[in-house]
Amino acid sequence: MNFYTKLDKKTPIAVLASGRLGSSLAIALEKSGYNVVSVTSRRIEHRKWLKERLPNSIITDNFQTASNLAGIVFITSPDAVIEDICNAVNWLPYQAVVHCSGALSVSALNYAASYGSAVAGFHPLQTFPTNESFGQLNGVSFATETENDQLYEWLAELATDLGGSEFKIKSSERAAYHASAVMACGMTAGWIGVAAEMWAKLGIDREEALTRLIPLIRATVDAIDRLGLPSAMTGPFVRGDFDTIKMQFQATQEKSIETGKAYGALAIASLHIAEEQGTLSDSSVEAIRSLLLD
Repeated sequence: MNFYTKLDKKTPIAVLASGRLGSSLAIALEKSGYNVVSVTSRRIEHRKWLKERLPNSIITDNFQTASNLAGIVFITSPDAVIEDICNAVNWLPYQAVVHCSGALSVSALNYAASYGSAVAGFHPLQTFPTNESFGQLNGVSFATETENDQLYEWLAELATDLGGSEFKIKSSERAAYHASAVMACGMTAGWIGVAAEMWAKLGIDREEALTRLIPLIRATVDAIDRLGLPSAMTGPFVRGDFDTIKMQFQATQEKSIETGKAYGALAIASLHIAEEQGTLSDSSVEAIRSLLLD
């Protein structure tokens, strides 16, 4: 394919459907010296917000207007509408179209490819709780998928400029990769919420329980970062403390059937990591499995 010239920081960039991810990415691109010429948002108040932070960019609600200005276009919408947005634009053969989904393959951009555009996936392995989470891109991994060498090299350099690093991913690997991301992020947050709700037995609500659990959660993440696994794993499953596990299992079942099942399933799924510490006997492992599968 033929871009304007070679891809570099001067290549005009558009960011379509800028929610928390798109807004954070657009600001991070601008702060890293890239040429963000246009950003879209369907909400008037958010367009005003974007204009305050990106005064040199054209802020619009029109995908075609924004795309026409750019050589590289990022689609940062939720997965369910990426293909719809792609199909709503008349692309040009000198453009590159990049989605930021972790789950979807680049086939979601087939319509752009049919125009001769280069296509890619560029997923930051990070959570974006606010529109200004651009600082959280430092140290982040970017899952990158494209068949275009020039575009790949540009995206790899972009990942570095944003303070992170890239790794290649195939379409067939995306389901496992994204499941891992959700397990480590959204599902972990949800499970922490359930853990906090266990404090209702103490007469303490979830909000207060969270404030008391946060130091433990931070210490756990820090231990994983410093020590790795299995060393960072602690608790009754590492020790093979059957009576404590039985007591906890009963307490989770009393909260709800679903909580008890989840406790048992998570424990069994991660028991092999506890075994790696070498402190569990085969009989202890079998007793724990039998208890939780009963």
